[in-house]
Formats: sequence, C-alpha cells, structure tokens
Amino acid sequence: MPICPATPPSCTQCPRLATAFYGPTSESAAAEFERLREGTRAVPAKRIIYRAGDVAKEMQILLSGWAFRYKLLTGGRRQIISFALPGDPVAMRMLFLDRGAFSVQALTDCTLCTFDRESFADFVGRHQRLAENAKLLCVESNAATEELLADIGRRTAYERVGRLILSLARRMQAKGLLQGLVGYLPLSQAHIADALGLTAIHVGRVLRQLKDDRVLTFSRTQFEIHDLPALERL
Repeated sequence: MPICPATPPSCTQCPRLATAFYGPTSESAAAEFERLREGTRAVPAKRIIYRAGDVAKEMQILLSGWAFRYKLLTGGRRQIISFALPGDPVAMRMLFLDRGAFSVQALTDCTLCTFDRESFADFVGRHQRLAENAKLLCVESNAATEELLADIGRRTAYERVGRLILSLARRMQAKGLLQGLVGYLPLSQAHIADALGLTAIHVGRVLRQLKDDRVLTFSRTQFEIHDLPALERL
C-alpha cells in the first residue's frame, strides 16, 4: 500500500485535530505534526492494517473510516477487542511497544495519517499535555476492557448489545459524528457478536427486542436511540 500525498494539506486544517487524542494544539506543535507526518494511506474495507506480532514501524491515526482491533483464536474464532473511530490512533500502545498481541482490520474504507513510530513517540514524550493525553487514552482503553469483561461474564445479551451501542454513540457524540441521537454505525450483526461473545442470530433477536421495547433501532448502517434513559440504565 503506497503512501499517498498528505491530505489535508496542513495538520492545522485537519478536520480530526480537535477530536484526536492530542486535541487542539498550538501552531508550533501542529507544525511539528506536519513535519513528522509521512503522508496518508488509503486502506480498503476488510484489509488488515496491522497483524499481531509484526514489528510496528509506524504510528497511524484514522483520518476517516472505522477499524477494529481483534484477536484470532483456535478454529478461526475471533474476539473483537475494540473499535477505532475517525481521529483515533489505530493502536495507542504502539507509542510504548514496537509490536502488539492483537491485529487491526479496516471495517470500512479508511484513510490513515502515518508517522514514524519512534519519532512520534519522542515528540509526544517531549510535550507534557500530549503525554498526559496519551496516558489518559490508555487508561480509558483499559477501563473499556474491564467493562467488556463484565459484559461478557455477567451481563445479559440484551444489556451487552445496548451498552455497546450506547458506548459507541457517546464516543461519536464527542467527535461530532452524531446528529441528535442518530448515527452511522457500519457494524454487521457478526461484528457485534464477535465483540460481545454472542452469535449473530442471538444479536438479531436482541436488536428486534430493543426495537420492540422502543429503546433503539438499528438498520444496516444506521442507529437511532429512542429512549436514552432506558439505555443508560442497562
């Protein structure tokens, strides 16, 4: 996958700057991001972005599109660990490690901003606010993993599906990707199943129940929350 010319033309004009982990930054810091950025890369849906165990030479940030992090188990089973949205690092832990125990796949067509991993890590380490934001993102990721363990271990399928959609909706809202309580959600029932330890058939039944209960509707790539308080009580 060749590196394409950088888009947008400047990091200061990036539509994801305000919602990326490094947030709004000074002109001097934005200029350094621009200097460090190697370019952008287009990745088609379903393409592997990172394979578990490979040495990571790049730090990649999603400019557009969705991706997911996952582990492959024996027999071809898949556990989705988390989803990456526009503005998210593909793998935040690559700031600290040169390889990961998980893989990353493009969920939709994606555009990645690419940086040399070591140079990017050095840059973040020299800026206290960026380093604190990076650590906070890692803490939030660990907290989300703990919630996932509780979901899979003790919560009902109804609770799991509702809480996953609510969690994604909150992240999308923080990034300005929601219109009211309606949002784009490019997940199949199989993706939801692999994230929550369910079967796709069971997920379909739960989505129908959530619709019948007038909590939310999910059709193809769009969801709408009808009863936010009920969803938050799950």
